[in-house]
Amino acid sequence: MHFSIVIFEIFLIGVGIVFLVRAFFPIQQLILELNDTSLQKRWKVLSLLILFFVISYAIFALNLWLIQELLNPLSIVAALMLFGGGVFVFLVGQLALHTMSDVKKIALLQKESITDGLMGIKNRRYFEGRLHEEVAHSKRYKLPLSLMLLDVDHFKMINDTYGHKAGDDVLKNLSALIVKMVRDSDVVARYGGEEIAIIAPSTPKNEAEFLAERLRGAIEKTTIATIDTTQEVIQVTVSIGISTLGPVVQDRDALVEEADNALYAAKSQGRNKVLSSRW
Repeated sequence: MHFSIVIFEIFLIGVGIVFLVRAFFPIQQLILELNDTSLQKRWKVLSLLILFFVISYAIFALNLWLIQELLNPLSIVAALMLFGGGVFVFLVGQLALHTMSDVKKIALLQKESITDGLMGIKNRRYFEGRLHEEVAHSKRYKLPLSLMLLDVDHFKMINDTYGHKAGDDVLKNLSALIVKMVRDSDVVARYGGEEIAIIAPSTPKNEAEFLAERLRGAIEKTTIATIDTTQEVIQVTVSIGISTLGPVVQDRDALVEEADNALYAAKSQGRNKVLSSRW
């Protein structure tokens, strides 16, 4: 009878060990996929504890086998607890892995909902909401705020000459160049068509003009796209209109309107130009 109970207890502990080992692998996968170093360290500690538990389970099972005469009800309870502990750790590992997978999917969906599919920058919907927030923040703390509207010169000619795929490449590569050149605090978004908006928080007009001119010059000198069949390079110029929050321009709509007017003036005056709002 004692022997049968010992076998049963060792079986429970063995199953517990199997669950612990199975829990180890999703936790290792979790550690590899985590970007947060502090969280990685915590899960590494847990994985080390799992190894410690596996060894402890094995030692306990060996003692049960070697010292069968000391069998008592407590050993059965201990075996059941060790079995439950192994199952618990396994479920925690699986749940953590699935939870992280769900969180990543949600984050991806959120990113896609605010990202323009072609240009890879923020979309108009995000721009509208963010501009509203930045205007409120700037007015509350009396900080400067500038808005730039950038438009590709003669973009229709590019589409007509090289095709829409080349036009798409121009927009994608141009967006990537702009994102690379602006500051981390700036917000780059597709405003519409080939127009790109840049929200520049804590930026007075003179600094916005300097950044816009720097962008205009860099774009003019950069090969934005290459035609695969002929290896012909495409270079573009841009016109940029700037507006800045102030005594006259006091809300989001006025900021956009003034930047749009300045952009229209830049294009009317020959393109490849940076102009600021009169206010």
